[in-house]
Amino acid sequence: MPIQVVLHPAGVPGLVEELRSTDGIALVEAADNDEVYDALLSEDSVLLTYTWQDRFLTDGLKWVQGVGAGYEQYPLDRFATAEVVLTTATGVHVVVAEAAVGLVLSLTRNIAHSVRDAADHVWQPRDGVELAGSTVGIVGLGTIGEAFARRMQGWDVDLIGFKRDPSSYSGVVEKVYGPDQLLDLCRESDVLVITLPGSEETKHMIGKEQLAALGAGWLVNVGRGSVIDEQALASALTDGDLLGAGLDVFEVEPLPATSPLWDLENVVITPHSAGNTPRYGERLATIFRNNLNLFSGGDGEWINRVVDGRRLDKS
Repeated sequence: MPIQVVLHPAGVPGLVEELRSTDGIALVEAADNDEVYDALLSEDSVLLTYTWQDRFLTDGLKWVQGVGAGYEQYPLDRFATAEVVLTTATGVHVVVAEAAVGLVLSLTRNIAHSVRDAADHVWQPRDGVELAGSTVGIVGLGTIGEAFARRMQGWDVDLIGFKRDPSSYSGVVEKVYGPDQLLDLCRESDVLVITLPGSEETKHMIGKEQLAALGAGWLVNVGRGSVIDEQALASALTDGDLLGAGLDVFEVEPLPATSPLWDLENVVITPHSAGNTPRYGERLATIFRNNLNLFSGGDGEWINRVVDGRRLDKS
């Protein structure tokens, strides 16, 4: 008997087509949250989703495969009590590193300002800043952070990074700081790139003190919006030394129309789309099919299973 898989209308490129070609499942392509809930009333259901509502935790829900890397939105304690398996899409978002490079260049080379000039038919040559010789700090050296670092190799920059356990790091970053050295990393960085996931541990990790330490530099966030105190960020961009920010993620999404970030000329905004490419669905389907085999009683190991509030990475 096929396993019922409920797909939240997440709009992930290519995912529907991949799921339709997956053997052993009965796919429910929900049109809205109500249809998601109704489908989950069936026994032994699987949910693919980027968001969560408490009513989705029905007796029939057995496994949630997130289509994003974060898991802060899920009620982990209730999942554990109900024996609901949670897996994430960590590793799928490696191309976010390319978007991070683009945001860095749009800021340092003044591309964003030229785009605004072009919209007004204004010819205004602007000076950019060379990355060569600068120090690029990466806060979060997981899959995306390491991919970004590898893309920056050969640009004649010094790469430094932040990791919860520096001793566990193995990669291309030249110097890795621990939790009690974040301010040191900010002080040394000309460009600070955030790739951290959202959690209680990382909430507002970058605030007034860290932004002041960064000083006359640039900030890029392709991790989670909750990592940055947006009020402190807006102040640093208007009243402080911070030269600019490239932001793909925000504390509240969509970014409210009342946010001051919209109107700041030294801010580049993209709508949480850094990981969206036509191959996203293909990479996610690979993770899902592996996990589907485990869910069906097959042999192997779960990919990106979250246990006791931590992801057991295998990607």
